[in-house]
Amino acid sequence: MDWTVIIAVCAAGAAAVMAWKMWRLKRNVYEFADSLEQNLDAVIQGREPEETGETEDSLLGRVNEKLHRVNHILEQKEQETVQNREQMKELISDISHQTKTPLANQKIYLEILKSRSLPEDVGEFVGKLEHQTDKLDFLFQSMVKMSRLETGVIQIKKEEADLMETIGRAVSMIVPAAERKNIRLSLETRGDAATGRRLSHDRKWTEEAVYNLLDNGVKYTSEGGSVTICVIWGEIFTEIHVRDTGKGVALERQAQIFTRFYREPEVHDQDGVGIGLYLTRKIAELQGGYVEVRSAEGKGADFCICLPNA
Repeated sequence: MDWTVIIAVCAAGAAAVMAWKMWRLKRNVYEFADSLEQNLDAVIQGREPEETGETEDSLLGRVNEKLHRVNHILEQKEQETVQNREQMKELISDISHQTKTPLANQKIYLEILKSRSLPEDVGEFVGKLEHQTDKLDFLFQSMVKMSRLETGVIQIKKEEADLMETIGRAVSMIVPAAERKNIRLSLETRGDAATGRRLSHDRKWTEEAVYNLLDNGVKYTSEGGSVTICVIWGEIFTEIHVRDTGKGVALERQAQIFTRFYREPEVHDQDGVGIGLYLTRKIAELQGGYVEVRSAEGKGADFCICLPNA
């Protein structure tokens, strides 16, 4: 037989064997990748990875065994998170209860003292003590609100409602403070107000968020200034702007003002604990929205709550 034919046949056979091995390897790789993808999806979705039937000696078996371990660790972490959240709920409830009664009693004692004829200097100290008690009460209430939102004790409940009515309630609460400083309040709307007045939102917490911005505007605006509420009905978002003629916020501080307990150095003489803007941001985010600010130092500020229309 011609050696050329023999070599050709051998080469063809070797090529066929090589092609078969490559096909087999490719199929194994695809099967491995498909199985790995399915088990990774299971772990991501919180399900137990499927058994592959492979021994622990194989690559797929070893990977699958590690995925089972990862899933077990994640389940443990989730259980710990749930337990910690429940403990936090109980702690918040205890703090709220334990502080409410002493503060209420302290206010009663102060009212009794104020009803009596006191020396002028004693009356002055009683007035200061009452003011500090109110600040302490406000601090505890704000911290409880913040903690309840963060731990999920309070759930945001969105429903179709009249947004202007929600804003109106927030405005009515700030009117006395604005009148004391002779600050003019005004309300504007833009866009299709006829069809856009109703918006899916949590009425109670949106009112809280808007009030926090109004309180911030009135607090840091000089006497005789103005605070304007402007509602813009957009196609995707509804914007609630609160614009003031106050001192403004420097550009380098605009990201910090939405963090917990942050207060600008020059306003420490003003009442406040630095939680209001943080709560506003948290409330907006829990409703699928966001908060932003546009301002320049000495030129007022424009705070905006953006809530999704859908």
